[in-house]
Amino acid sequence: MKKNEFLWWKHGIIYQIYPRSFCDSNGDGIGDIPGIISRLDYLQELGVDGIWLSPIYESPMHDFGYDISNYRAIDPVFGTRKDFLTLVKEAHRRKIHVVMDMVLNHTSHLHPWFLESRSSRDNPKRDWYIWHDGKKGRRPNNWMAAFGGHAWDWDEATAQYYLHLFLKEQPDLNWRNPDMKKAMFGDIRYWLDLGVDGFRLDVINYIVKDRLFRNNPYWLHRTNPRRHDMQRHAYDRNQPETHEILKEFRRLLNEYGETMSVGEIYPNEGVMEPETSAEYLGSGEDELHLTFDFSPIYARFRADDFRNLLRRWYNAIPEKGWPCHVLSNHDQSRSMTRLARGSKEKALVLAALHLTQRGTPFVYYGEEIGMRDGKIRRRDLVDPVGRKYWPFHPGRDRGRTPMQWNTGINGGFSSGKPWLPVNGDSERINVQAQQNDEGSLLRAYRRLIALRRENEALYAGAWSDIDAGRDILAYYRSGKSDRFFIALNFSGKERALAAREPSAWESAFATHRHTGERVSPSSYIMKPFEVLILKQIPDRH
Repeated sequence: MKKNEFLWWKHGIIYQIYPRSFCDSNGDGIGDIPGIISRLDYLQELGVDGIWLSPIYESPMHDFGYDISNYRAIDPVFGTRKDFLTLVKEAHRRKIHVVMDMVLNHTSHLHPWFLESRSSRDNPKRDWYIWHDGKKGRRPNNWMAAFGGHAWDWDEATAQYYLHLFLKEQPDLNWRNPDMKKAMFGDIRYWLDLGVDGFRLDVINYIVKDRLFRNNPYWLHRTNPRRHDMQRHAYDRNQPETHEILKEFRRLLNEYGETMSVGEIYPNEGVMEPETSAEYLGSGEDELHLTFDFSPIYARFRADDFRNLLRRWYNAIPEKGWPCHVLSNHDQSRSMTRLARGSKEKALVLAALHLTQRGTPFVYYGEEIGMRDGKIRRRDLVDPVGRKYWPFHPGRDRGRTPMQWNTGINGGFSSGKPWLPVNGDSERINVQAQQNDEGSLLRAYRRLIALRRENEALYAGAWSDIDAGRDILAYYRSGKSDRFFIALNFSGKERALAAREPSAWESAFATHRHTGERVSPSSYIMKPFEVLILKQIPDRH
């Protein structure tokens, strides 16, 4: 199968950039668009096919860009419209696609739409947001905000409550209003016309709320990762009308060729459920192109955990749907800390797992060099979640620390004081130190990405797992013309690989075998945390 038979977002790997933390070009301590442009050669060499940029729109930054005050403007802290057009041009010249973050659930409280909406009850844009009188002098219902506290805020000037499922500075839009929807779709077209290749849609399953504003049922369960949120979100997210809006959104994107969408989905009950994410793929051709399954973010470093979550995710995907896979993002602890516990060997197991799955892998910036969570002192916290819940919740700053480029000042990120402290291990863990080190995690990522790009079975082939023994996750990837066998030892001890595989195989990537070396999976003893990726040798007879 030739690469051009698969759309870029199916064949490719997408690299998430948190712009504030990637590369600062002007010394103000905040990453920017020119900084990203300066690192495109690095990304091309890494082998990625697309970059997803967390929001760079104009914003008062109460939630660091996820509170947008102008959807058609670049915030000056990141650069200019001209800078962005240069980024798109230079990325495309390197065959790297540009995916923007789009926040459709809410705007900033300083967005002109909301300023008009709250100016009076009879303003034409009043219904562009969600307003309510309340009940008997109290809030309309018991809905809670994702960052804690009630989701309703009283507006003294117009004597009504407005809904905000996040900060009070992030009022929720009313997607039942056709004029608002038309205006928002116009903003989306603006970026598509500038050459953007896709959108990551923030909390897209939140955008429609229950017409009757019914109370959410209370829920207390040990599996709930949000201890401040003891509700089943039956009425403030995952409403049926959302699917119709996404079908309309898909039709819009279809006008622009290979443009794609990926949705951030959180379930009703506060626990990660791949079936909920898969629902937003629709038939696989009529809603979102991709949706995130966050199960790996809440998994343990165990073969059984990953075997079960992969089975469940693949089974949930509709026949014409396409899976994607993620280990880290800007809202979570980094996988090197959370799963690998700082171990390079474990991180390599995760990388091999991540990059040999069917579907589209998303790699978080710094994941390829093994960046760890930052140790942020309380006085240095800027994330509203961390500042509000310290010390019970560390917030999101720990996973957003500046990219570690070299051994220079501030890890090569900035010549000025960084907006968040650079990790203390930046002199040891950085791109420069790993560029030419054959045994580095970065070089392993490059090899794995190259292997994936060159073999149809690894990005598009069928996936089937086998019971290969204690602590070992083993599976086949079978394509039209090639077949791979992957075995990963999740244990720090030797384990017997019981594959009973009579075919002839050679090493395509392995931590304890040379490339091209013949290896028999049968009765093979795996070393601690060994990675074994074998390619079947064709039968010449």
